[in-house]
Amino acid sequence: MSSKTGNTSMQVLLTGATGFLGRRVLRELLDDGCAVRCAVRPGSDVQSLRDFVGSRRWSRSETVNVQLASTEHCRDLVRDCDVVYHAAAALSGSASNLVMNSVVPTRNLMNAAAEEGVGRFVLVSSLGIYGSQNLRRNALLDEECPVDPAGHLRDPYTYSKILQEEVAWDIAKEKELPLVVVRPGVIFGDERGALSHRVGLQLGGLLLRMGGGQRVPFTYVENCAEAVKLAGFKDGIDGQVFNVIDDDLPTGREVLRMYRQAGRKLKVIGIPHFATNWLARFNEWYSVRTEQQIPAVLTRYRVQAMWKPLQYSNSRAKELLGWHPSTSFDEAFEKTMAYGV
Repeated sequence: MSSKTGNTSMQVLLTGATGFLGRRVLRELLDDGCAVRCAVRPGSDVQSLRDFVGSRRWSRSETVNVQLASTEHCRDLVRDCDVVYHAAAALSGSASNLVMNSVVPTRNLMNAAAEEGVGRFVLVSSLGIYGSQNLRRNALLDEECPVDPAGHLRDPYTYSKILQEEVAWDIAKEKELPLVVVRPGVIFGDERGALSHRVGLQLGGLLLRMGGGQRVPFTYVENCAEAVKLAGFKDGIDGQVFNVIDDDLPTGREVLRMYRQAGRKLKVIGIPHFATNWLARFNEWYSVRTEQQIPAVLTRYRVQAMWKPLQYSNSRAKELLGWHPSTSFDEAFEKTMAYGV
């Protein structure tokens, strides 16, 4: 792998190119001189992607309609590629649907990459897979923290991402495929605002602020895309995991204050951190009493995983990738507000 810019001889494959993060990764790769093969689902809005990256860059890319559930398609996709960036993932649905659309394609793509001798496989995972509920308050969450051993108690998406990584590491070890995993925090920017579940739960037009003093592990989408790109080319990082989180992280209260200062009217009910467990206990009890007609959306396990005050480190990405968030949170937030979200 090369850490230099101007990778004009590099042929890479990118899945998820039409997605929120994927199209920024595509632009980063094209700006770096790579030839990019984009795997897209049939019916994807390729014209919108072309408009986003610009006609000048587009000449170095190609799009291929593909079903990643097909092993034959995967072999054709990765052939002659130096690096595979796997950013495609299902974001919602049942646990079985998420596994089928995230874990199975990852297995097929990695097996194909190993068979075709791909130089590196970069998997875009999630910061949410850590077992943060087992950390003490204000502890440091970094790459040495263990993955959640009971992700099924959190939510289907987290569970599917944990399984996806397990499959990826097993194949990398078994078939000696160089693997690098990127775990972004809460990605925001442009059409995706900063009112994430890490700040609170949205119920219609009402937002339940959960705690408020906890830092929210944001990463601006442009910053994140640069880190993902670097993970494909830096030497000596095979087998590494990188948390991608910006500097100067705001608290949940600070995010809401910034929204109000930007002129946004929000209906917020603040739930103090000490009361979040009580609320979760009540939700669990009421779910049992109604024989789960009212689901236990809020559980004590999820409270501890999502809203506990923690510290976050991005030092490994800075040291080994040479990555630094080029856009500050304040600037990124201002750009996002200008987009109207």
